Amino acid sequence: MPSVKLAPFAPDVASVDAGAAAVATNVIPRADGYGPIAGPKPISAALPADCRGAIEVASPAFGFPVYFAGTGTKLFKFNLGTAAWDDVSKPGATYSVPPGDYWSFAVYGARLVATCLGTVMQVIDIDTGKAFADLGGNPPRARHCGVVGEFLVLAGLASDPNAVQWSDLGDPTFWTPGIATGHTADLQIFPDGGAVTGFAGGEFGVVFQERAIRRMVFVPNSAEVFDFSIFEENRGAVAPWSLARAGARVFFLDRDGYHVFTGGASSTIGAERVNRFFLDRVDPNQVASVVAIRDATGPRVLFAYRSKSAAASDPTLLDEVLLYDWLLDRWAFLALPVRFGLVAATPPVSIDSIPGSLDDPGQKSLDDPSYAGGAPALGLVTADNRLALLNGPSLEALFETTDAMLARPSRAFVRGVRLDSDADDWRAQVGTRETLRVSDPVRYRAETAPNFERFAPCRASGRYHRVRVRIPAGTAWTYATGIEPDATAEGGR
Repeated sequence: MPSVKLAPFAPDVASVDAGAAAVATNVIPRADGYGPIAGPKPISAALPADCRGAIEVASPAFGFPVYFAGTGTKLFKFNLGTAAWDDVSKPGATYSVPPGDYWSFAVYGARLVATCLGTVMQVIDIDTGKAFADLGGNPPRARHCGVVGEFLVLAGLASDPNAVQWSDLGDPTFWTPGIATGHTADLQIFPDGGAVTGFAGGEFGVVFQERAIRRMVFVPNSAEVFDFSIFEENRGAVAPWSLARAGARVFFLDRDGYHVFTGGASSTIGAERVNRFFLDRVDPNQVASVVAIRDATGPRVLFAYRSKSAAASDPTLLDEVLLYDWLLDRWAFLALPVRFGLVAATPPVSIDSIPGSLDDPGQKSLDDPSYAGGAPALGLVTADNRLALLNGPSLEALFETTDAMLARPSRAFVRGVRLDSDADDWRAQVGTRETLRVSDPVRYRAETAPNFERFAPCRASGRYHRVRVRIPAGTAWTYATGIEPDATAEGGR
């Protein structure tokens, strides 16, 4: 019999002969099916408290990656030599990140700025700074910061949630509004669209409100400094941290699900695929805590959220993730608990940490570029508050085929199934049902391993068949495209 292809993950729609699968866990979408996703490999010791934001920046002087992270009360810098986190908070200061919120970071030249609603804006020199300090010029407290051209921009102001404010051109320490003084620092209050709920910087800024999306464009020598054009009404970001910018694309979560803004208007990426699945699983009281994570290793963005089943004793844990590949326009689900995520890079390798002897056969030479670090990576802060890169052994993968009538319109008897994959190890369960009624659930046979012919044996008679495949964690594989059943038609019933 021909293979049953692995369908795209779209749990919102029926999976019966519809080209949509209900289960695709811990995998990455491929054009022909699915591939493995690497598990988190910790590179740091644990932070002393739950992570509430993190960023990787390149050292301006040396070029290698530098990591900063924040908790609810402190700011830290990753120490490459000890793998610990050095406290670089302002001396004597105890910060205050509101519940459900995170630190927002932005790089301005050789300086890193950090802001949250409960704290005066902080700044540190990335290379030489030993501790953060208050940013000069008395900037307002804000939830978000970003850079547009040579302006430092603040959004989600504590003093006025319907406004954004920016520094003087080329001077992030001058914040007095009004251009009458010859400076360009100013404030923009939006009369409609609701509170500002998100901001993305770059060549131009994108301001997300509760019910509007505006583009922020610098207009030199003008009285307004910036032009704020409404690009879309009745569309906005419901979760302040659900924004992820990738080139011209800005991904975000609105009240009805996931969307992408591409400069002119937004379009849905989750409708009739994952939106209902997400809304059914997410903790309705924690929707605003959804965190978007851009994957620097591929055309993917991840949305981490707190589910209804998350432990009440661990209020900052995001225990589930939805992964979206924007080139393939396909989704997957990750059972991967995290605290936060970030665009990351591999750290440099010291000679002392190279395993074995430098004279060992096959050992890389000391001028191998991999020792310098800096290769793009997907970074996560794990449930135990350790910085990790997704370059470890593969996670356990689980996916299902759609319900298929293998001998339409008759029933079929399946003796075994073979996975179209290069996986070294896998397991299969075959499920059957007689009707598509809700009252007639799928009944699975016991999980079996493949024999020497690569068929997983079973004895499954039914009108509809479905196959669930599990690839154990750490298994070497690159693709899985479909299921080949060993089946024959049966008589009517």
